[in-house]
Amino acid sequence: MSVKLIAMMHCNMDAEETFEQELKKLVDTSLQEDGCLKYEVYQYNNERCRYLIIEEWRDEDSLSRHQEAVPYKHFVRISPVLLARPAKIKTLERLV
Repeated sequence: MSVKLIAMMHCNMDAEETFEQELKKLVDTSLQEDGCLKYEVYQYNNERCRYLIIEEWRDEDSLSRHQEAVPYKHFVRISPVLLARPAKIKTLERLV
């Protein structure tokens, strides 16, 4: 079964544009990775600096390879400067 990852992120108000640009780069490269089934980014309507990211990967190995990829590591390295607080990340395994 596939693996889903849900991330909730809240960027700094003065970093919204940069955060979105970096996030879009990550999404574009991630969608090209073997095993990436879905990579969606949502922005809260009433809180423009809050985002929900839903990823779906074929299996744990695909997700692990993604987390070792250069674009992912770049995003992880720069995100502390852009985020108002650490991201909340949950990994889910599909049952049915």
